[in-house]
Amino acid sequence: MPLMGAFYVGVSGLQTSQYALNTTAHNLANLDTKGYTRQQVYQANRTYTTVGHSFNNDLQVGLGTNYQDVRAVRDAFYDRQYRTENGRSGYYSTSYEAILEINTLFGETEGNQFQAALQNFQQAFQNLATNPSNATMQGNVVTVAEQFLQRAQHIYNGLAEYQNNLNQQIKDQVNQINKYADQIALLNDEIAGIEAGGFENANDLRDARNVILDELSARGRIEYKEDLFGRVNVQFEGVDLVKGDSVNHMEAAILEGDEESGFYTPVWPAYKNQKVFSETQEISADAGSDSGSLKALYFSRGKKNATYKDMEPSTGVDKNGNPVNYTAAETFDMIANSSITAIMTEFDHMINGMVTKINNLLTGYSEDGSTVINPNATGNLKLFTEITPNGDDTTMNLTVNSELLLQPTLLNNGFILDDQSVDQDTADRLAKIFSDKFSTLNPGTATPLTFEEYYIGIVNQYANIGNTYKKAAEAQEVSVLSLDNSRQQVMGVSDNEELTKMIRFQNAYNASSRYINTVNAMLDNLLSIVS
Repeated sequence: MPLMGAFYVGVSGLQTSQYALNTTAHNLANLDTKGYTRQQVYQANRTYTTVGHSFNNDLQVGLGTNYQDVRAVRDAFYDRQYRTENGRSGYYSTSYEAILEINTLFGETEGNQFQAALQNFQQAFQNLATNPSNATMQGNVVTVAEQFLQRAQHIYNGLAEYQNNLNQQIKDQVNQINKYADQIALLNDEIAGIEAGGFENANDLRDARNVILDELSARGRIEYKEDLFGRVNVQFEGVDLVKGDSVNHMEAAILEGDEESGFYTPVWPAYKNQKVFSETQEISADAGSDSGSLKALYFSRGKKNATYKDMEPSTGVDKNGNPVNYTAAETFDMIANSSITAIMTEFDHMINGMVTKINNLLTGYSEDGSTVINPNATGNLKLFTEITPNGDDTTMNLTVNSELLLQPTLLNNGFILDDQSVDQDTADRLAKIFSDKFSTLNPGTATPLTFEEYYIGIVNQYANIGNTYKKAAEAQEVSVLSLDNSRQQVMGVSDNEELTKMIRFQNAYNASSRYINTVNAMLDNLLSIVS
């Protein structure tokens, strides 16, 4: 090889080593950058020059080294596993938070605060039965009834407010998902533009896109695939969200029939407001449907502020518009996939049952209101009245009779009959309703319960559900952490490894420099001899 040509071999070494040092420095500078993928320089030999032939082989001279590519070191299999488990983690942790809030509203895990109010209410009637005509006992019943109802309304109203809180979170998450989609589409366009010539990889932009895909996976089930131009097409819950540089935006819409509640439903406007989530699909790991915090928010919130009527037979229409009669169990199943609406229904059913029995007995009827027991009492005052007349005896539509608050001795006419005897029978019946079996917990259970047992059943039921969600959330957190650690072993930057590479590339740079100096000295000697 001519001496002048040898200079180019040395220069190729300097250039390639400099590129490698720059890449190593870039890795070290992004040691703590979230989502950064370490980059590696790939080197290759330049084309050999044939200078002759031997018996079996060509005689070739190398022209140096060439900077081939800088690639991000990433494992697509780990990415997919991580995003799948991240979605499940988002679902279970969000579901658990909802149950935790429910338990907090009831006082604590065991529900002692409301249970104490219930026991005080029961005790007031038991005390009344010992001396029904005593004005102090009557006044105590009215006072404790007001305290009990206020506590019950505080719980129900807290559940309704938490539904509104979740409703706003649903809207916020839909907006965030749309922002993620817009960012992915923009990055798709930038990446495709940079990589179009085939000379450069947009590694940092790809890292930014991968971070967004990680975040998006926590919101719902995603599927994605990169096309030939480096663009990633993303599906959310089986529907195209990002396709190239275009976005199919989601919307949090208030659908027909939800105007009163103001509850949002995630829909796809481009597909005639098709719902993002199927309400009939079973949520399970086997079906792959237990994914995403948005789904957890949607199903935890429910579709309405439920009442005891959601545990009664009802009517409706099928998809063809034909009338349909639903059993109590079928009606409850329509709202039972939501923890909040189910507990609202059961709680309101308990309050309504208690109020109905007490009012019926005070006005001369049997507990269920089917039979007149005391004709002379049918005009008596009810202990509880409706805030909105001719409405439903739901928890939030009840108040303690204002006349009794002013004059408690009007309760059952002071428990004095027309013949001036004490109405002990009504007092005993009122006390007995708390020890009698009231109802099964819901149409799906078979064991009759007293009012106190019913309340404990509500708390225990959702404490058990919360415990299930908690264990699932903790297991998913461990799984996500383990997968992320595995990813980091592949894509993460090790300062020790990069410093070792820096020393190696620096030595290679120095070697190329010494090679050039040697060729230069040889050329000087040659020119000195010739001159």
